[in-house]
This record gives sequence, structure tokens and C-alpha cells, in this order.
Amino acid sequence: FKMINYNISYSNSHRHFLDFEFTAKTNGANKIQFQLSAWRPGRYELANFSQNIQKWAAFDENNNPLAFRKITKDLWEVDSDNAMEITITYNFYSNQLDAGSCYLDEHQLYINPVHCMFYIVGRKEESYTLNLEIPSTYRIASSMKQEENTLTVKGYDLLAESPVICSDSLQHGTYEVDGITFHIWFQGKCNPDWEKLNKDFTAFTKSQIKHFGGFPVDEYHYFFQITPYISYHGVEHTKNTVLLLGPGNEIMDKRYEDLLGVCSHELYHTWNIKAIRPVEMYPYDYTKENYFRTGFVAEGVTTYMGDMMLYNSGVFSWEEFIKTQNQNLERHLTNYGRYNLSVADSGFDNWLDGYKLGSPDRKTSIYPDAALCMLMVDLEIIRNTDGRNSLHSVMKELYEEFAQKDKGYTEDDFRNICVRFGGLKVAEIFENHIYGTEDYIPTLKTALDVVGLELKEKKNPNLSAQYFGFVAVKENEKVIIKKVEPNSVTDKNKIAPEDEITKINGENIEGKLTDILKECKDEVIFTIKKRFSEKSISLAIGNNYQLLEFMKIKKAKDEQLTFRKVWSS
Repeated sequence: FKMINYNISYSNSHRHFLDFEFTAKTNGANKIQFQLSAWRPGRYELANFSQNIQKWAAFDENNNPLAFRKITKDLWEVDSDNAMEITITYNFYSNQLDAGSCYLDEHQLYINPVHCMFYIVGRKEESYTLNLEIPSTYRIASSMKQEENTLTVKGYDLLAESPVICSDSLQHGTYEVDGITFHIWFQGKCNPDWEKLNKDFTAFTKSQIKHFGGFPVDEYHYFFQITPYISYHGVEHTKNTVLLLGPGNEIMDKRYEDLLGVCSHELYHTWNIKAIRPVEMYPYDYTKENYFRTGFVAEGVTTYMGDMMLYNSGVFSWEEFIKTQNQNLERHLTNYGRYNLSVADSGFDNWLDGYKLGSPDRKTSIYPDAALCMLMVDLEIIRNTDGRNSLHSVMKELYEEFAQKDKGYTEDDFRNICVRFGGLKVAEIFENHIYGTEDYIPTLKTALDVVGLELKEKKNPNLSAQYFGFVAVKENEKVIIKKVEPNSVTDKNKIAPEDEITKINGENIEGKLTDILKECKDEVIFTIKKRFSEKSISLAIGNNYQLLEFMKIKKAKDEQLTFRKVWSS
């Protein structure tokens, strides 16, 4: 029974450096390669974690140094001739607090092993023991097997998916569904309302398990990193999820919808992407990009279904649910990349420029844009099968025929199942909107008619977007333009992203842009600073970045009402 041993310790926690000691038998090999991951499952972009390693050394069982060399950005090779056992020591800078990283300070130790822990090339299946040298007052939150301060896990795949939080201020609660225990952990200042959490979490968890007919794992953990400032982020793993949310004093009221939204989304991932996996990631290759075009399944279905499960379980009201759909629609309509790169191609390109805006109007998003496609597919399946099937049927089939048979699905597998249930209209959605860049709105209107919904015009609540077709943010006390609608009055006056607004109507900018624009009539004079010039430009107020919103039709027909019931059940 082969075992890799890790000792994890630290001193001077304010410096954020974690110390690792990795020990394994050489098994007679004269060279051993140590691989650190280049990305993490759950985020489909290259991450280059090894830039956080400051020191690295290798020793034999007698503590004699061994020669080593670096072969790629995250692969080290050690000469292990005559050594029975090998120990590598290194440190890792842990000063990034989000739902997928590593963080150390005087209050907590938080590790995502995929960032900072190695596997031996050719020995990925070996088990790991982690010994944590932490203060005696600290508790450990983890989905790994635990005995006192020692954690064990089988194989690198599961290690990579097993975050750990250690602190003396962890709050912990549980709920049970179908004999499975679900753990909720909070790290950071907050006052959880356990009764409310248990009621709502039990409801959406039951709904998800019912729709799939089973749960892929034997226990599950929600790990919350609660911040004193505004934050929102979630990362899915095989048996757990990490959720970054703040501010802590608002998570049970003002941010509670966000808390439920991110938790339902991440729980749905336990099936969709952790169990139901694209063939390109079966198995994961941690050394390089794992290109796949089905981000529209991984994130599109999950974004749509995460919200749908909150609605069909009664946790969200109709108003709360439709707000999430309107947010997806707003993000779609304010991104002109939708006419340039399809959802499938945009997902593929996440590996190139990740989740940031990138160059203007280049690509679309595998979250809101793909979610709208899945809404259309769902409604067309309901129409085509007379309410007998829905997108739930597709996902259940993927779970039973692929996940439970330990195989990955292809793009064609997913499309074929959708088209088998949904017919010609669904085939067109794939061709025009998932693989093409045709305008969503006519197809969306047709699909919404199935359940008696329509789209109504709405003015953009962001006044700079509505009046002039630009979106600006404050960066280091400067007002910087980030997005410009093509052919808007802003664009026609040669104003572009990264230009700075220094004055409005000759006055310095005090307070919020929206508050200043509220007072303006007809025309506004902006002083625009470019890299090598500054000038004042007068812009006429218009109606730009126009939005649409979902509304129930006043007099829906019986069939529409029947299908609406099917859709929301």
C-alpha cells in the first residue's frame, strides 16, 4: 500500500508562506519527476501556480542534497540514484483569498491542494497522508478522512479536489437528505441563521437529487469563506464546494439570494462536470490545457438549472427566479461579442484569456449566454414532448449513461440527446446560437411562448449606458471607460475603452456618475483624457444598450399554463 507523505507547517503567518515537506519511496527509480498542476478543474484557464514557489530542494533518506533540474514551468526532475527515499521541501506563497486558491494569515490556514501539492509522474494513483502542524485551538474543515491533525486521501485526483480550512473560528452545521450528510462550514465573521439555512438547503438539495435519481458521492461539504467586504465566487469539487461571499453582516439578508444562488449552482456541478464529464477531461491532464467546446453544458446548463432548482423547490419565488433570468438576458444584450464568437468557441477560448473581458466584443460567455440557450432548449423539449420531458430528462440520461458508466460524453452525445427529445427546433438552437452567432431574440420569443411568457423593452438602469452607450468604473480614484456600444454616440465621437473621464460639464467628478447624470438634460460635455491627448466632447442623450425583460402574458392559454407548471416542477 503505497503512500506519499506530506508535512505542512508555517512560521511567521503574516508573511503568507506555507512550508511543505513531501516524502516518498523511490521504488528504485534513478530519476523522479514531480509535477505541479498548471490549472485547476473548475476553472478552464491556465493558472501557472508554480510562480508562488520561492524555494525548492531535494534530499535522500540521510538528508543528503540531491541534484535536480526544472524541465517545464511546473515540472521538476530529481536524480535519485542510490536513494531509497526522497524528500522535497519547498514553500508556497499563499496570499490570495478566493474560492479556488490558498491563503494563510494569523486567523486561518486555507489550502486548495491543486495549487500547491505535487504528484510523482507515473504514480498519480498513490494515496496521500497530510500532517498539519497547526495551533492546538484550530479545527479542520475538509472532506478528506481525518484523524486528529492527519488527513488521508486516495489518489491525486481526489487530493486536488479536497480543499482544507483550519482555524479557531469555524462554525459548523449539518443537514441530511436521503441518508447523505451535508456539512455547512463558515470561516469569517458572520451570524448564520441555521434554521433558515437548513430549511432552504434541504429543499433545493432534495429537488436536485430527485431530478437525477441519486447523488454521486457519499457526503458533501459547503466551505464558506466569508469576507468583511463585497465578494462573490464559487468553485465546485467532487465532494465539496468553496464559496467566497461578503460582507459577512449581509449574508443572511441583503446577500441571501446570492448565497442560495451560488450554493445551488455549485451543488448542481456535483453531477454536471464532476460526475458527468466531457470526454476531453476523462481523465484530467494537469500539465496543459484540456480543450473542450462543451462549456455550454458545464456552465450553461448549471447556471440555468441552479436557479431553476431554487424555484421548483419553493426556495425562490417567481420574482426571485425571473430576476436571475433577466440578469442573464442583460449580460447577453450588453455584450456585442455575441455577434463575433459562438458560445461553443468562447468556451474553448477560456483557456486563452480566462474569464475576463479580454479585447472588446470578442467573445460571449458560457454562463449567461449558454444559460439562455439551455432555457430555449428546455422549453422546446417541453413543447415537442407535450410536457412529458424537459432538459431534466437530458441531464438524467447523461448521468445514467455516461457518469455512472465511468465514461465522458462528446459534444455530439449531448446534442443528439437534446435533439432526440426536442426535435427540429432544438437542432436549430444548436446550429444558430450554440455553434453560430445569430440573434437570440426571435428564437427566445418563440420558446417563451410555450409557457406564456413574453419579452418587454426596458431602459438600461445604468445611466451612462442608457444615455451614451458606455460603461465606466472607478479605478484608483479615476473614472475609466470599460465598455462602449458599437456605433453609439460615444463610439461615433471616437471615445474608447480605457479612456478616462476627467470632467463632466467642466466640473470635477464628485460622487457617483449616475447621480451626476440624473441632473443632466439633452447634452453633456465630457472631458476625455486619452494616452496622449485630452479634449472636451459634447454627447447627446439617447437610449443605448437597450434591454429586454421577461414578463408573463396577461391572458395565457390553458396549454401555456399547463406547460408552465411542467417547466417549473
